[in-house]
Amino acid sequence: MTRNLGRSSASVVAALLVSASLSAQTRIEPRKNSFKPSQDVQLGRQAAAEVRQQLPMLGDRPTDALVEGIGRRLVASVPARFQQPAFRYSFEVVNLREINAFALPGGPMFLHRGMLQAARTDDEVAGVMAHELSHVVLRHGTLQAAKAQKFQIGAIAGQVLGAIVGGQKGSIIAQGSQIGLGTYFLKYSREYEREADLLGAQLMARAGYDPRQMANMFRTIQQQGGSRGPEFLSDHPDPGNRHDAIIREATSLRIAGAANTGPAFDAVRSRLVQMPPAPTTEQVARAQQR
Repeated sequence: MTRNLGRSSASVVAALLVSASLSAQTRIEPRKNSFKPSQDVQLGRQAAAEVRQQLPMLGDRPTDALVEGIGRRLVASVPARFQQPAFRYSFEVVNLREINAFALPGGPMFLHRGMLQAARTDDEVAGVMAHELSHVVLRHGTLQAAKAQKFQIGAIAGQVLGAIVGGQKGSIIAQGSQIGLGTYFLKYSREYEREADLLGAQLMARAGYDPRQMANMFRTIQQQGGSRGPEFLSDHPDPGNRHDAIIREATSLRIAGAANTGPAFDAVRSRLVQMPPAPTTEQVARAQQR
């Protein structure tokens, strides 16, 4: 009897330790934002229209369906305190070679074909998408625009897009805009990046993806970026020890089910390899200038 009680007590303690570990995830708090959610949506829609006009869209149904499915699953995992009924999420693939992805206020998200081809699993794709989705639900885009307003820079769609996309893409998309943004506004702060990493890991686990794969994808991006470095990481500054911080967060999370798409991801990878090579952003820019 004593032995059984000892085993029972040990089981209870183990269960409590597991429960405590799972409840130790980092709590991310929404920041005060001077923009209304409806303004996020308006700015995002206008900027997304510019993206579709200025950048080549892939337009491949199986690829779009895969990305849409992952995106919808992640959106369904957003905690109630971050949900915005006004937001309208969309997920599209841009036919560009660089390893990159970006999201706009109110919901539109764009992944480069190069990002999909660099990923080894759909969990890695979900990691990038969860990070970008976190920027949207935390409303980092319009928080950036609010900073710009303090310097008397209007938060028009092209400017918001330039602030979020940054780099060469930001310059291309902002063509025709009469008001430019300084480099201060072309990247999220390290604190915003840290928040997107941690919340993104939490969204992944809630959606059934392995959050450790987000950390692995960032390493893959870094390794495949070449001597000039990947554009994704130039637009998304490292908040410091990114890989280790995500792995630590992952240890406090319980993965809800299994969201692996299996053959669908492999089939899309095969389709992309068989297509003509995607152009670079620089090639698209030169073509537009002719």
